[in-house]
Amino acid sequence: MVARRFWISLQQAVRSLLIILFPLSFITLFAWATAGSTYGSTSDPMRAAVWLWLGSHLTPFNITSNEVTGYLSYLPLGAALLPWLSMRIGYKRVVEVLQSKRVSRAYFILVYVLIYSLLAFVSSNDQVSIDWLRGLLILLVLLFSATTSINFEPLVKLPGYLLLIIFGVSGLVFSVSLLLNFSIAKNLTIVLNPGIVGGMLLLGLQILYLPNLFFATFGYISGAGFSLGNATDITPFVFNLREIPAIPALAALPANKYPWIASLSLMLVIYSVINLNKINTLQIDNKSKQQLVLRLLLLSVCGSGLLSFISSGSLISANMDPVGVNPLRISAIVFAHITTVYLLMLVLSKMVKKKANQSRLEQ
Repeated sequence: MVARRFWISLQQAVRSLLIILFPLSFITLFAWATAGSTYGSTSDPMRAAVWLWLGSHLTPFNITSNEVTGYLSYLPLGAALLPWLSMRIGYKRVVEVLQSKRVSRAYFILVYVLIYSLLAFVSSNDQVSIDWLRGLLILLVLLFSATTSINFEPLVKLPGYLLLIIFGVSGLVFSVSLLLNFSIAKNLTIVLNPGIVGGMLLLGLQILYLPNLFFATFGYISGAGFSLGNATDITPFVFNLREIPAIPALAALPANKYPWIASLSLMLVIYSVINLNKINTLQIDNKSKQQLVLRLLLLSVCGSGLLSFISSGSLISANMDPVGVNPLRISAIVFAHITTVYLLMLVLSKMVKKKANQSRLEQ
């Protein structure tokens, strides 16, 4: 029985792996062949394909070489969607055979972690190795989220939908800024001169990084800002920027201070008002309402901090560390907005009740 469960889980885990690894292997082999190499071995592009597969799981890398030494943890959130979907499909197929969600989840996670660890060990060398602790933690988060079905209640769905709208607005702001600076993005592409294959890979990489860029835009318009390297700080009120990578998407960066754009942080006020008003309309006692408010506060603050953590990191060199939104700063701003709106609503509610009581007494 154990061998059968393990074998079925192994089959589906390998399929989930190959769905992504095969296209990556083709891309790296094609890029290696077109770029030319003084070596005839194909081990390097195959190892690179495994590195890309590990990177799609948001696995950080320790890089040590004669030219570059650093830590790469600023990885594209968009790339994590592909392994997450493959995990979910593979897990569902295991459930169809084993007819037990709990057993299927345990075996599938175990087998997937073993395969991940084997590939990470085999692909590591003196120059590139993974951060095992953070890599395995992120992998487990992806696996548990992909193999767990949760029916969220309306009070949890509503903040999620509103958060997606906020990210959509942030993406719109980023897109407008990029269009306004399209000539800069074009010049950066010309300077890079990536060629046809390199240009396609560069475009694909920038698309995968869009969630990171959208969250950085959200951090900017909320007032938290973001960093783009050591000793940098970019907010509507502070502009401290040094060198930037030659990446076309970064043409959307602000060129100076723009305090007026902080008015878009009203989105957080609207987010707070809608959610708190939904809680106040529930026919429950005050203690239960306070518990729901506390849950909303914790989910919003911790969620924004977690998103900030996984969407930011280090970009190899010490000069490009940190890159992204500061988790503590964005969490503090979200906390301040929700708390302020809640206190104002309490004060206004008491004032309305007091005025209503006075009117009754006068009558």
